[in-house]
Amino acid sequence: MVATLVAAVTAVAALPTQLLGFAEDAIPVTEASWEENLSLLAASSVSITKSIGYAESAAVEWQPVSGADGYNVYCNGVQLDSMLIRQYKDGHLRADAVGLKAGSYTLKVVPVSGSTELSGAAEATVTVTAHDRSGFGFVNGTSSGAYNEDGTLKSNAVVLYVTDKTKNTVSMDVVTSSKGATTPSTGIQNILTAYQKGYDTRPLCIRCIGNINDPATLMDGDLLIKGNGASKRLSCGVTIEGIGADTVFNGFGLRIANASNVEVRNIGFMNCNSGEGDDVGLQQNNDHVWIHNCDFFYGDAGSDADQVKGDGALDTKNSSYITHSYNHFWDNGKCNLQGMKSESTENYITYHHNWYDHSDSRHPRIRTCTVHIYNNYYDGNAKYGVGVTMGASAFVENNYFRNCKNPMLSSGQGTDALGEGTFSGETGGIIKAYNNHIEGATSYITYAQDNTQFDAYEVSSASETIPSSVVTASGGTTYNNFDTDSSLMYSYTAESPEDAKATVTAKAGRADGGDLQWKFDNSVDDASYAVNNELKAALVSYTSSISAIGSGFQNGGSITTTTTTTSNTTITTVTTTKGGTTTTVPAGTTTKPTPVEGALYCAPGATGSGTMADPMDIYEAVKKVAAGQTIYLLEGTYEMDEMILIDSTNCGTENAYKTIMAYPGAKVTLDFSAQVAKVDSSASDYVDQLKSLRGIVLDGDYWKFYGFEITKAGDNGMLLSGNHNRIEMMVFNDNQDTGLQISRYNTSAATIADWPSYNLILNCTSKNNCDNASMENADGFAAKLTCGEGNVFDGCMAYNNSDDGWDLFAKSETGPIGVVTIQNSIAFRNGFTEFGEGYGDCDGNGFKLGGSGIGSPHIVKNCLAFENLHCGFTDNNNPKLGTIIDCTAVNNNGEGAGKPNFSCYRCTDPGCDFDNLMSYYDASVFLSDAKLKGGASNDKYVGTYANGVYYNSGYYKVDADTAITNGAKIGTKYEGPAASDFISMAKAPTQGTDFHTAWRNADGSLNPNGLYETKTDGTYGTMGYHMYNGTTPNPIVTTTVTSGSNTTTTTKTTTTSSSAIPSGAQIHNFTENGLNSTFYTITGNLATNKGTVSFNDLTLTQCLKLETATSIGFTNTADGTLTLVFVEPSATIKVDGTKYTANGDGIITVPVTSGTHSITKANAANLFYMVYADESGTVTTTSATAATTTTKKGDDTVAYGDSNVDSVVDLRDAIILNKHLAQQIILEKDSQPFKNADVNADGNVDDQDSSILIDYVIQLIDTLPYTG
Repeated sequence: MVATLVAAVTAVAALPTQLLGFAEDAIPVTEASWEENLSLLAASSVSITKSIGYAESAAVEWQPVSGADGYNVYCNGVQLDSMLIRQYKDGHLRADAVGLKAGSYTLKVVPVSGSTELSGAAEATVTVTAHDRSGFGFVNGTSSGAYNEDGTLKSNAVVLYVTDKTKNTVSMDVVTSSKGATTPSTGIQNILTAYQKGYDTRPLCIRCIGNINDPATLMDGDLLIKGNGASKRLSCGVTIEGIGADTVFNGFGLRIANASNVEVRNIGFMNCNSGEGDDVGLQQNNDHVWIHNCDFFYGDAGSDADQVKGDGALDTKNSSYITHSYNHFWDNGKCNLQGMKSESTENYITYHHNWYDHSDSRHPRIRTCTVHIYNNYYDGNAKYGVGVTMGASAFVENNYFRNCKNPMLSSGQGTDALGEGTFSGETGGIIKAYNNHIEGATSYITYAQDNTQFDAYEVSSASETIPSSVVTASGGTTYNNFDTDSSLMYSYTAESPEDAKATVTAKAGRADGGDLQWKFDNSVDDASYAVNNELKAALVSYTSSISAIGSGFQNGGSITTTTTTTSNTTITTVTTTKGGTTTTVPAGTTTKPTPVEGALYCAPGATGSGTMADPMDIYEAVKKVAAGQTIYLLEGTYEMDEMILIDSTNCGTENAYKTIMAYPGAKVTLDFSAQVAKVDSSASDYVDQLKSLRGIVLDGDYWKFYGFEITKAGDNGMLLSGNHNRIEMMVFNDNQDTGLQISRYNTSAATIADWPSYNLILNCTSKNNCDNASMENADGFAAKLTCGEGNVFDGCMAYNNSDDGWDLFAKSETGPIGVVTIQNSIAFRNGFTEFGEGYGDCDGNGFKLGGSGIGSPHIVKNCLAFENLHCGFTDNNNPKLGTIIDCTAVNNNGEGAGKPNFSCYRCTDPGCDFDNLMSYYDASVFLSDAKLKGGASNDKYVGTYANGVYYNSGYYKVDADTAITNGAKIGTKYEGPAASDFISMAKAPTQGTDFHTAWRNADGSLNPNGLYETKTDGTYGTMGYHMYNGTTPNPIVTTTVTSGSNTTTTTKTTTTSSSAIPSGAQIHNFTENGLNSTFYTITGNLATNKGTVSFNDLTLTQCLKLETATSIGFTNTADGTLTLVFVEPSATIKVDGTKYTANGDGIITVPVTSGTHSITKANAANLFYMVYADESGTVTTTSATAATTTTKKGDDTVAYGDSNVDSVVDLRDAIILNKHLAQQIILEKDSQPFKNADVNADGNVDDQDSSILIDYVIQLIDTLPYTG
């Protein structure tokens, strides 16, 4: 959209300035003349309304251009086939590029008249991901059909485009003899029948578009893919795929027999009335078939009582090495029959990431087969989930069962034996169950509960085998333990059930969730297995919204359905090799593209090219990675024998970070012990040599590190010496010096302006770091000696380090360091390691906040320190220590040497602010360690103290803000808090606990389960830290690092606001309503630990977390206004793909037209309340072509954006600004037009202002000036 308006502004730059409404010119302009010229402007411009990357495909949508009768669409400079372009009845157009490997792509739309390309093109950049090729379908072969494993089309593949209009006329010459003779074949079924002979070995890709009704030729009502027999299977590689979000097979099914290497994807199946009756049926003698990302709806009712919703949705018989994944089953009666009574072989099948959405049974129903079932979402299933019979073995792992009546059944025993029996008297099978989430089940009996009448055998780990003594009650069969047999099993990563649910609801089914979606009423449909009559009616009456495919496009006005005249439906693409590099034409293109660099992949010991199949060396990847690119570290331990140096010239940019991260779900460790082993330990300078052996030196800017461990480096695990970096979910373990230290790398960086600044360390853990020589250098985290401004530690944890948890030491030789903020963090058991090192030869503080009498006003908020060897919090002779607020210290002074919880008495200039602190000792919960004495010691403060409890030969409680000097006893002495005043006053988990996993929420934030945390509804509820994620609200401090101005803004999580709610408004209060709504369709996760919001006299404590999988949808029948209330003052959100930002009050207001709308994540945020009101209410809407001038965060005398000084900000202002840049007019420096045009408030008017103003006009941003 930005590119569109830039082109539009440029196109109109030659228009007279008077026409643009410049207020200082005397020539009037009528509204009609402006609208006329705006129409002319639009006629030459493409307006992109949506661009999105999917798994191995991408799409772009735009509005029609007046004067254009067609469009050329390019993907990275390569033209797409015209059949991939459609127009819809509302006028908009869409193009899909398929067959793309993972990476970044630019889609460009060019209007065409005749054969001439017009001006006014627009482009958008999208990111494409890879499909999840997991499961038995990819063992001992492939199921990718006509595609390669990276998602690109195979060499010599034939592509057929099939629409409802061309299904009977599409044609090709098929090789039908061993001598190469061909037979002309017309109609899609006849082509497949010709392929059945097996002589044509070209991979076949059938791309289906729109709503396709029965072709003239079918096989008993099914489209049939078939080979000549079990020994003559069709094996050329066949893919049948839908294009976009709205491909439907309507009234017929798809059947596969005697075939190998078949893929079916992105198709909706509905109203099937074939002889077999299945939407998709794998009939017999198939291997390596992959059915994924399809939608399965009702078929026509059959003759049997259990066929009222149609017969099977996706049945598999006499077939092996099959994967069924990411499919969406919509209230089907019988989903997945797996196996026939006649089968006797162990066929291997995988079901993963499927959404069984109120479907009734057979998820799957298994006879004889060996089946792996993981990461599926069972969502309100009226009969049962998984059923096993006839000696079947099923591993049911990490699934999410919500109100599934009977999650797992084995024929003739357990729950099945309690009733009349479900499986026609067949003998039973064994289910191995691990880590499934089950809620709302009627019956589920484990082997531990009844070792004869059981539904499943629960294991404590996925690697546990089931002993042969475990047999079925009916049939006496055993479990075959296939899942622990490395010769059979494949590599896969099972998500947690909660994460799997989020993934499934975001990705299962067709692109964008398909064009027909249904919201079930859980209160009715969870338990009902009757036909949903409203859904049935919608399916029967379903019609396509496509008006034209490939050609015949209209450029405005009402759109009528147009028949395509495109006849080129057979495309052959070839993979060519040049200079040792393979270049593949993206699917749907006709010429060779420019190669696209995607992510780089690394693996232990790898030396390849950097693809996932051929990963590269990590040292080489760091050198090669480009700004905006990602390095994925595949699972394993990387044996590192050299330091990784990212020098100061190796940088990302503000808007394109360089990222290095563990591949999602992978456990990755960088082990630098080989680096240390190269040093001669007997050398006299051994210790000095170790000091140069850091693990990673990050001297570059704009890098992101995420999700892996750095261990056993000879010095720091990481030295962070660059700027604007983000280190997240990292673990620094057992290094020879501080785990992560922020200090300069180059000694030439002589002043604080040159030192590392504005880095965010988020949700990281540092433990067991220990310098064996002295024990007094290795901290968990350090920002010391030469550390610049604006560095923040948020949600971090430091424990069992030989020196301090945090060290902010400074010395006179280098002078003061920048202000460091530490918040939402925990330091404990520092001064000794889990391995028994330390205990005295160290400092051993939790938070050491200075040194040497050199002052910096550091800030510590919402932190916990306990069981440290010495102090919990100490100023360490920092005379300017700034603020310690909302902090708790318990049972520090572990050595018993008189080191208190709080030792902050040298901060005399001017004195520290101590607010809402809790200091407490309880010997009964102190760590059991013979080397530790413990005991209370007197707290020491200098500054002002308010609302807290401290210890000084007894407990004192202070209410009002009071000056305090060292040793003074202020406030009221009393007996002190009781254990009952805390959520949990108990022994902390034992040493050796992996606190990085035990004490973190799913989003990485800390949650020590209320340990030493005051009850918020008690006497001390406003004192101390709070991180508990139970029902108690969590007043965590949140951090926003603003990359543009490089400032750190800290905000409390309480927002107070009010707004008049119009009558008839659709209000959703997440605190009261959760996810339930009759107006909004809400998918996502709730949280009660994100703070509180005050709005319209309501106190809101529960929110919807804005995550990748979160979505909200609603449909309104009139124009209106949407209001969203967040806890974050500057929250962001996407409404219909457009990003909006709150103006510092946590409230976003968006005008919406009548129709269907979506709300999705822009950046992480927490939504507490939302209101939609029609225009008939009291909400004022904003015109699409004129926005009221907004002045925020800048000079109150400036109307930012109003370049022509007419009191509105619209496209005229963007054109005036562009004329100034083109020197066609001059906006004098310091004049009002110049000031108004300076929309980023930097004192200049340049190209950046032009881009920002255009973003504002099209409502991509909603506040000026914009400095983000």
